[in-house]
Amino acid sequence: MQTALESANRSPEAYFANREDPLHAAFKAKAVIHSGPGGMPLMGAAASEAFEASLDRPRSGKTLAYLHVPFCETRCLYCMFYQNPLDPSAAHAYADSLVKELALHAERAAQASGPVHAVYFGGGTPTALAPEDLRRVLEAVKKYLPLANDCEITLEGRIHNFDDARIEAAIAGGVNRFSLGIQTFSTEIRRSMLRVDDADTMIRRLEAIGRYDEAALVIDLIYGFPGQTAAVWENDLATAASLKLDGVDCYQLNVFEKSPLAKRIASGKLPSAADAAEKADMFARSVEFFTNENWRRLSNNHWGRTHRERNIYNALGKSSVDCLAFGCGAGGRLFGSSFMLERSLAAYHARMAAGEKPVQFLMRPGANWALLREISAAMESGAIDLSSFKVEAGGKPVDLDSIAKPVVDQWVEAGLLLRRGRHLIQTVAGQYWHVTLAQLLMRWIEGALAEAAPDERSVRAARFDMGAPGAMHRLRPAEHGAHAQRANREAAREAGDTNADRSV
Repeated sequence: MQTALESANRSPEAYFANREDPLHAAFKAKAVIHSGPGGMPLMGAAASEAFEASLDRPRSGKTLAYLHVPFCETRCLYCMFYQNPLDPSAAHAYADSLVKELALHAERAAQASGPVHAVYFGGGTPTALAPEDLRRVLEAVKKYLPLANDCEITLEGRIHNFDDARIEAAIAGGVNRFSLGIQTFSTEIRRSMLRVDDADTMIRRLEAIGRYDEAALVIDLIYGFPGQTAAVWENDLATAASLKLDGVDCYQLNVFEKSPLAKRIASGKLPSAADAAEKADMFARSVEFFTNENWRRLSNNHWGRTHRERNIYNALGKSSVDCLAFGCGAGGRLFGSSFMLERSLAAYHARMAAGEKPVQFLMRPGANWALLREISAAMESGAIDLSSFKVEAGGKPVDLDSIAKPVVDQWVEAGLLLRRGRHLIQTVAGQYWHVTLAQLLMRWIEGALAEAAPDERSVRAARFDMGAPGAMHRLRPAEHGAHAQRANREAAREAGDTNADRSV
């Protein structure tokens, strides 16, 4: 598929789906991470200079903020987000630096102007912070960020050690949404993944958190674990529905090549995870189940039981909005430029001690970045109206419906999409493959726009992107590769090209 997509003739057939079995086998491979619009990568001093040049420019429109807590008490086998083992003294010192970082640019326009509509504490394990550290970081958030009066403030974490003192500190600090990684209620599967608590403990703690009645309570469920049969998944869904939750996310398991889980499967210590077809059936069952329970569909993977669950951060995260970022390994976006902060805890602390924003990596946006991100976000929602995007190429309006028609018509024929008025609505099969559809649609449209108005900078731009805010801390410096180094050297030769207006 990749070879066909990169061919010079741009044949739409390379994008076509399998008509025979669209749910289980729409494409030869299933994308698992949303791609972005690409751009020009900068590292080190060049990244810091580009970020600094944008700080006196006022923001406009919706804005998010992401704070990263890079500590975990244990490492789950499937997780690729693990950074540092939890040490109470190290976590306390980290909270000090996080407060300093929030204050660092509090008076600069890029941080101070316009309301912040959603704040997300991700990790790592934010709920591992001591209550007093959690409270003072939250106080700094309220002091140094211009929060909207209805700002959604999410604390992500796990049940283990999320005791009453931490819950009360979070609520006192303004948290109005808890997002907890349950993953499965099967004690056996949890233990096989090195999760700590059993099903009874999780249920009791979820009930206790719900009794506070001070914040939306949302959990993550994952399908596709080794040993997770259809019956186990059915029990996970039923158990979630029996609790007084405000929302549920249903995600597929991704077995990354270098993860501890992949190594255990390869060594025969664990059975294989579910394949794409098996996961498709689990996904379809979750759709059927929560539809029958009359939960609201907030995105392809997310369901709300009550109107307390708004899902603002997740809904906007893949779009073109700005995302301020704070913390070791955090990722954000400002005026189209994606950036990542130092992943090394020592490097993060050293740069904060020097009074520097610890920017490690920055991706200047390529052409049509905002359009491509909005397409990605719409595909995540399950429906897209291509006619709603106002696009020009070469100074002339472009009809995206016409551009996409050769590919979209085949997807409709294959059973992945339905036409409803101006909208393309994903079927259950289309919802399961929506990330792949988003990547293919973005690639097709981007190529068509480049043909209509060739742009030197977009042609030269790297086919590389850091994804949604908050997910960027996955990248390690070594993964930037020689390509990023070459692009960085090329960018350095462009004298003075860190001006904020040119970085958009």
